[in-house]
Amino acid sequence: MANKLITSRFTCLTIALGYFIISGIWTLYSDKLFSVLLNQPILAERSVGSSHWFLIVLSTGMLYWFLRYWDVAMAESEESLRKVNRSLRSFSECTKAMTRVDDELKLMEEICRICVEVGGHRMAWVAFGEDNQEKSLRSVAHWGAEGCFLENLHASWADTERGRGPAGTSIRTGKIVVYHNLLTNPLYRPWRAAVEKCGYTSCIALPLIEDGKAFGSLVIFDEQPHAVDVEEAQLLEELAGDLSYGIKGLRLKTDSTRQIEERLMLATVMDQTSDGVITFDAEGIIQYINPSFADLCGVPAKEGIGVSIHDFECSKRNPVFYRAILGVFSSNEVLIGHFVNKKRDGTEYDIDARVAPVFGRSGQVVRYVATIRNVSESIGLQRQLRQAQKMEALATLSGGIAHDFNNILAIIITNMEMTLEDVPEDSHLYGSLELVLKAGLRGKSLVKQFLTISRQNEQPEKIIQLEEIIGECLSLLRSTLPATIELRKHVDTESGRIVADPTQINQVIMNLCTNAGDAMRDKGGVLDISLSDIHLSTEDIVRYPGLQSGKYIKLIVADSGHGMTREVMDRIFDPFYTTKTQGKGTGLGLSIVHGIIKNHHGNIVVNSILDVGTTFTILLPKVEREDSEIEGAAIAKVISGRGHILFVDDEVDYVAGMKVALERAGYTVTAETDSKRTLELFRKNPDRFDLVITDQTMPHMTGVMLAQELLSIRADLPIVLCSGSSPGTDTAVSPATAKASGIREVLMKPVERSEIHRVIQQLLKLESD
Repeated sequence: MANKLITSRFTCLTIALGYFIISGIWTLYSDKLFSVLLNQPILAERSVGSSHWFLIVLSTGMLYWFLRYWDVAMAESEESLRKVNRSLRSFSECTKAMTRVDDELKLMEEICRICVEVGGHRMAWVAFGEDNQEKSLRSVAHWGAEGCFLENLHASWADTERGRGPAGTSIRTGKIVVYHNLLTNPLYRPWRAAVEKCGYTSCIALPLIEDGKAFGSLVIFDEQPHAVDVEEAQLLEELAGDLSYGIKGLRLKTDSTRQIEERLMLATVMDQTSDGVITFDAEGIIQYINPSFADLCGVPAKEGIGVSIHDFECSKRNPVFYRAILGVFSSNEVLIGHFVNKKRDGTEYDIDARVAPVFGRSGQVVRYVATIRNVSESIGLQRQLRQAQKMEALATLSGGIAHDFNNILAIIITNMEMTLEDVPEDSHLYGSLELVLKAGLRGKSLVKQFLTISRQNEQPEKIIQLEEIIGECLSLLRSTLPATIELRKHVDTESGRIVADPTQINQVIMNLCTNAGDAMRDKGGVLDISLSDIHLSTEDIVRYPGLQSGKYIKLIVADSGHGMTREVMDRIFDPFYTTKTQGKGTGLGLSIVHGIIKNHHGNIVVNSILDVGTTFTILLPKVEREDSEIEGAAIAKVISGRGHILFVDDEVDYVAGMKVALERAGYTVTAETDSKRTLELFRKNPDRFDLVITDQTMPHMTGVMLAQELLSIRADLPIVLCSGSSPGTDTAVSPATAKASGIREVLMKPVERSEIHRVIQQLLKLESD
């Protein structure tokens, strides 16, 4: 720049000196030249005056001044043009960057680079004003500032000493700020040493404005003072405006992309969620149905979208839910409730629903959203839990009264059996006494049924083929059911073996099939019995309380009868509950079925649709072993016996009756009603008795405690435990527990004479062997 200035001055001086020399020569020799040319010698004799030389000197000086003025003006014009061109190139490159770069930070860094490399400035950086208490500035992009003062800037945009720099002032005021000389400007005193070290002399700060508020500033530093003129400042101002617009566009694009992604994610979630979702516009027209709602309702989405809620098939099928939605439409308030809906095929399902309005910015409702969750499984589990709790309560009740009832019945049955032996069959009393005995036996059966309902009966383990029992039941049913009822059997199992009491399983199947036949007796239908294998995983057993994971046999008894309402289904397993007319049902059948299945470690559930039919599904543990079935050999009726029996029971009447009954059978009987006295009697002569029969529930000592004392005196003593309680209320009378205590047999009161004779003979025979 200095060389160019020297060259320019030398050129102007050369031109001026040339003019002076030419003018001087012309002044000295022009008269002589004209005297020769005009042939007038007198002209050559004229002298040159001082005025001529003054004019020449003056004109030479003026020429030099004009040449210098023109040269400086041209230089300034060229410099201004250069700056404008530089700004235009920067502007053009920045415009290209804003159309090419789609990341906000990368765009600002590219703008800074262009200002430095294309614009010829020393450094450029972009600062954002933070909305914190200090109103600090955050550097988000820069170029050419490596190793300079940005790392320790500590500037703000507050109206404080460190907020009156170019960046802070431009953000605070929203106007362009130009510092022509940073080294002399008092406002830049906090950073003067840093910029002097970096070689910065002037700068311009351009506010970045969005929605009328400055959020940042583009600051450009130059090494020359007064580096930015008015025209370049105007171009840079336009550049800052375009940059602000570009940043706003990128932010809008980013927000739009994020919103689209969120909507796509929300749509995916709504499509994948197990909760049903349906939306309506403000007029009640269906806008969206997700797959879960379509599955629950049974109506495909394409049949529902665009349809009014009033014409929607699901609304017509479920009037209660429909009216609830209309209530939200009229009140614009959120509704949360539980409903029982029906699918297209009539299947009922429980839902928890939430229906809510969606408000727009104006406060008006723009749509309604209903979300439903299928809670049929949890409701079913709650129903099973309630049933189990009722059965447990019944177990406690029946277990408590069974002992007393059995003792009373034992007295009645034992004495009536002996009385009938003493009364001739042609006596007018024989018939009445026989009725009393039958009533006692019916009472015994009723108590047994109660224990079955409450799952307190111990059943003998036997491997049975379930398919064979089903075949036996169907053979019997074909002759008893009307011809209008079609019987079907489907067996899809490898073995079908279970451990069960065949009599009770037969009772289960016959009870369910008889009820199904009653439901179809008027109009006919189909009774379908199916058998299949099923494996329950650890996840599956959540739906079947009380079951363990493993292999099961699934027995399904389904009919196409009149079905049941939800209220009836909730009570069908309750004892004495029946929907049949008086005299046609006791209300114990399904209660006994429930007790038998639970007693066999199984599960039973029912599903019914009104006017469609009812289905009972039973799961029973499957066995794989091939054990042969062992049938008990029939014992001949006992006529007489031998041996000395020690009989103890706290019921005086029962002791008296059993003493006579056993003595009639030929046994010698020592009867006692006190357990302590019995023990003392036995201690005196242990070898006197061949067998002991003891009650379980007695004062002072239980039957098990007494047996343990007796066995401590004589270890080989056969002991029979009799009890009116069941293993469910007294675990001591279970066969396994009793045998672990040394007791040979356990009999449940009331015991028929034939049974007790058989047990006595069996034990005494073993002793003799």
